[in-house]
Amino acid sequence: MYKFVRKILHRQIIYEGIAAMLKSNVFPYSALAVLCASSTVMAQESNSLDLSLQELMNVEVTSVSKQKQPLSNSPAAIYVITNDAIRHSGATSIPQALRDVPGLHVAQIDAQKWAVSSRGFNGRYNNKLLVMMDGRTLYSPAFSGVYWEVQDTLMADIERIEVIRGPSAALWGANAVNGVINIITKHSADTLGGYAELGAGDFEQGFVGARYGTKLADNASSRLYIKGNSRDSLEHNPQDLDSSLADAATSVDKNNDWHHLQLGGRVDIQLENDTSLTLSSDLYTSKMHQASNIASMDSPVYREFYSEEVETQGVNLLSRYTKALSATSEYSLQMYYDFADRNEQLYHLRTNTVDIDFQHQFIAAQDHNIVWGLGYRYISDDLDMMSILTSFEPDSTQTNLWSAFVSDEITILDDALWLTLASRFEHNDYTGFEIQPNIRLMWQVDTKNSVWTSIARAVRTPSRVENNLSVNALNIPPSDVSPPVKVFVEGSDDYQSEEIVSYEIGYRFVPANKWSFDTTFFYNAYDKLRSTSDGTTDFSAFPNYLSQYTVFENQYDGYNYGAELSSMWAVTDSLQLKLNYSYIQNEFGDILGQNTQAPQNMASTIIDWSMTENIDVNIVWRFVDSTELLSSNGTSFKTIDGYKGVDLGVAWAVTPELMLSAYGKNLFYSSHLEYEAESILLPYQVGPSYFVKASLSF
Repeated sequence: MYKFVRKILHRQIIYEGIAAMLKSNVFPYSALAVLCASSTVMAQESNSLDLSLQELMNVEVTSVSKQKQPLSNSPAAIYVITNDAIRHSGATSIPQALRDVPGLHVAQIDAQKWAVSSRGFNGRYNNKLLVMMDGRTLYSPAFSGVYWEVQDTLMADIERIEVIRGPSAALWGANAVNGVINIITKHSADTLGGYAELGAGDFEQGFVGARYGTKLADNASSRLYIKGNSRDSLEHNPQDLDSSLADAATSVDKNNDWHHLQLGGRVDIQLENDTSLTLSSDLYTSKMHQASNIASMDSPVYREFYSEEVETQGVNLLSRYTKALSATSEYSLQMYYDFADRNEQLYHLRTNTVDIDFQHQFIAAQDHNIVWGLGYRYISDDLDMMSILTSFEPDSTQTNLWSAFVSDEITILDDALWLTLASRFEHNDYTGFEIQPNIRLMWQVDTKNSVWTSIARAVRTPSRVENNLSVNALNIPPSDVSPPVKVFVEGSDDYQSEEIVSYEIGYRFVPANKWSFDTTFFYNAYDKLRSTSDGTTDFSAFPNYLSQYTVFENQYDGYNYGAELSSMWAVTDSLQLKLNYSYIQNEFGDILGQNTQAPQNMASTIIDWSMTENIDVNIVWRFVDSTELLSSNGTSFKTIDGYKGVDLGVAWAVTPELMLSAYGKNLFYSSHLEYEAESILLPYQVGPSYFVKASLSF
């Protein structure tokens, strides 16, 4: 984006336009965004689809380089889910909106829980994918992953979701190992007026949302929203459990329904011509049921099954101050506070997070586009164990994360070749100092062809689980030569960061205004992956039982490689086809201490058709190959069969303000298991479902 502005400044044209933008609430680098916005308005006034191919390729993204740049010039494997795509699909949650991104493995576990990963390592507690919303990191410090069921907002207020496959730790920090998901909501000035939605169905039993935006002054706008949902249970198939456990789980209530309520708001203020302030907050509360099992000394299976109601609640506050120092220099200061409370039978965890982030970007010596920043994050947690089977030492912890990063995009050939050198430097309380460098090269061959490549190193720092956990994970029934064995897994102060070195090359081809092709090839080498020691045996309780203690270590390594492609064909102004496909080959050996395998093949086709002036149709077909994951006992792999599904959606604009729509999900194929949560949760099957929705703008 800087290159665009610099070119304009050098030629001294449309100066008045730049001056006008300086007086608006849009930073001066957004000249291209203004052009895209105007063309979007023209598209909406016609009977064609909302965004043309050219406009989609020029959508500005910020996740690749921490500055605005067109999607077509981004040297990374990036995929953008627009607000229009979310609306057409009928997605009622963020994981649903991510389902068809190439390279992402998105699997539903039960009515509320999801497993989301990029290029392998999926699971309920996936810790190698960084997820953010408006600059706020969404994760639980207990396992460095995301509780997707409590990450929500009004879907109509999402401007876009930027998904990067591959390491981005040089800019975003540890845990951005296999990718970054950046959820960006709309500026409050773009959500003026009222909006309400109401829906119901068989699985989506009921959901409601409302938002109202208003101008507080000539230079300030705001919005408030509230949403809630009630979701029915998924069905449990006893055949999905090991035969030895199925009988023991028969009497347990399999209810896994979900009730969620959330509200929040945002204020955007243009303090001066070159200064803006954003304030936002969200508050949520959830109740969900789940059926679980833990190690037990009761025969014959030495597992105890139980059902429970889980309560979660949280609040976050965010502020961002941005100031343009000149047409080629800007800095921002962002601060946020996040509180989360999760109460389960096994534990009650409360966390407080304070994060401060400073960033400055400027042009130096005409050809250097430099972005640098400093950050600090403080996390305190308090953990009450609700079962004698597990324990943490200590009950409360405080951790500090200090960070700095720098990125220099060097123009080698004007409008043709750019080299980016970047690195992040972090100090955490678990492993100390970490360096995560990245080098990227972007070559704009001509107006139709572009090539990019990247080499990056990233780390996944330990979580509290790996540092000071002690859990009775498994009890082995007695044999002819041994009494029962209690197997304990313990954290270690010596546990190190997991590492990846990734090599990527990408090619984009836009031969005409009606077709585009984007593909990426990658090779990822992993080292110091989580493992467990052979363990030591304690005979103090013999002959009643033996105790075996294993400790988390970093003894495994491996690699994967593959390709991802995304293609779009604008057949006519009213018909658009998309094809997304990914292939991955996993080489991690037979047994690992975490899920490493990704489905070898994943594919989806998406058809968006404006059938008439006021009726839109969305059709999605997807295929997900079989995959292997750790079984519920944590000692062996389990194969999850591949599955297919079809989503259908029809939207009827009764008036410009009123929209009626109907959706069917996972149609034409039988119910299937998509994933099984690690260790304790029962598996559930995903089947066909239907719902209707009405939305009103006023």
